[in-house]
Amino acid sequence: MLKDRQKSILGATVQDYIHTARPVASRDLVKRFKLGISPATVRNEMFALDDLGYLEQPYTSAGRIPTDKGYRFFVDNLMSVFNLNGEDEKLIREAFGIKKEKEFVKELSRTVTRISETFTAVGMPADDIFYESGFTELFAGPEFRNPNCHLSLWQLIDSLEEEMREMFEDQEAEVERFFIGEENPLKYAGDYTMTISSWRHPYGFAGFMTLIGPKRTNYSKHRAIINSIKSLAHE
Repeated sequence: MLKDRQKSILGATVQDYIHTARPVASRDLVKRFKLGISPATVRNEMFALDDLGYLEQPYTSAGRIPTDKGYRFFVDNLMSVFNLNGEDEKLIREAFGIKKEKEFVKELSRTVTRISETFTAVGMPADDIFYESGFTELFAGPEFRNPNCHLSLWQLIDSLEEEMREMFEDQEAEVERFFIGEENPLKYAGDYTMTISSWRHPYGFAGFMTLIGPKRTNYSKHRAIINSIKSLAHE
């Protein structure tokens, strides 16, 4: 079990890394977060979190980044949930105003990409409808400045439709989950976070949504998007 102070430091580290994409040093946390402790204390706790497997130190930096275990603890225990702003809620509501399946799937994918700024796939396996958007947004991230990252990502996206169809064969299933790094069930997804959720349109048709991004993705916003979409199914 982590101490409360360690939880605060881990949460701050994850949030800072999500925002900056740069390894986090103790002085960064003291400067940006009101933790109420000294830089030396923060540094010692970061060492402990490193030993416990929640943080790791890239060999090129003195700072630390979250591990898959660190992200998982953050999502399950520390992540704050917020509501989307009015404009984003309006965009999702407008998408759900579309009554034709193909048009809805296309617009929902585009809308979620616009809000999340990441890759989104929306589909209805039973009706052979599938649409993807957000390639530009995904490749704009600093993680993809390295060309070596491109191959695994293209392999993941190329196989995504088939694998998502298999995962969502049961259209009645209610699904919502974050797969982080090596937790991912898909072959080429070990370097990414994949957020999946089922959805249901008020007119009765249903399908799935998948968001793919780096492991430092904005988990809170993804959860807020899912909550907004699920709330519209019952209106």
